[in-house]
Amino acid sequence: MSTTRERTGGARSLTERVDSTTLLLAVCLVPLAAFFLVVWVVPILYALGMSLFEAPVRNPQFVGFGNYVAVVTDDGFVNAFTNSIVYAVSTTVLSLLLGLGLALAINQRIRGGVALRTLMIFPYLLPTLVVIFLWKFVLDPNIGILNQYLVDWGLFEEPIAFFSTLTWAMPAVVITSVWKFASFAFFILLARLQSIDPDLYERARVEGASSWQAFRDITFPHLRGAILIILLVRGIWMFNKFDIIYLSTRGGPLDATTTLPIRVFEIAFEQVAFGQATALAGVMFFFLAAVAVVYFTVFTPAEEVTG
Repeated sequence: MSTTRERTGGARSLTERVDSTTLLLAVCLVPLAAFFLVVWVVPILYALGMSLFEAPVRNPQFVGFGNYVAVVTDDGFVNAFTNSIVYAVSTTVLSLLLGLGLALAINQRIRGGVALRTLMIFPYLLPTLVVIFLWKFVLDPNIGILNQYLVDWGLFEEPIAFFSTLTWAMPAVVITSVWKFASFAFFILLARLQSIDPDLYERARVEGASSWQAFRDITFPHLRGAILIILLVRGIWMFNKFDIIYLSTRGGPLDATTTLPIRVFEIAFEQVAFGQATALAGVMFFFLAAVAVVYFTVFTPAEEVTG
């Protein structure tokens, strides 16, 4: 009889614990789900819904996928899409390489490493407008320091208006962006480097491994997950970046730096075609969603980071 009561009491206690856990999960997850629904899902669905209407704000008329067809077949779409890819890939890769190089150098305890690590945060903290003014001054054809050195060293015969020429406008915007955002990769990679066990390098030296072999077999495998995360997150951010390009070149000259975000702005506020603007934003959303799906299908960033 006592054994039966003990079993009944144990089952009841287990049921009460399960109920308490379920209640706790419900209390925590329901507000989170509601926040996710209100902040993310509803705006996305509303924007995608607007893209199916002509003049959705003033006089909405349902046109289905007509807006998508219009923006994709527009003469400026291919140029803007290509510029977006070039800008996102170049700034992301160069920021990663610069951040990686500096992180490896500082991790070796070089002289002045602490000061350099402190200085690396300042470009990221500076307002974008200040960064634009700074680099427009540096690259100015009349008083710019860089132009002066390039002419003095004989690399160019005359100063170049970097932000105003078809050839150099995109590189100038890329350089400005890399200078500002390289610290993002730098701090992530430096934190990952400092978590590697120093004994691994000591064993590699004892076994006669070169610096390159140590980087290939020890450093890079530990950094691979962080590098993949930086490529995804930074790539998406730079693909959607608007302010640096708009403030420095307004998409010019002759659409040389016009990216998809700039094109969305032009369609919405210059052509006042909000339906097509939201359709183009929808194209960007679906493209980036596809990139993210492929990324998480091919790679396993969670295992890479913890591995």
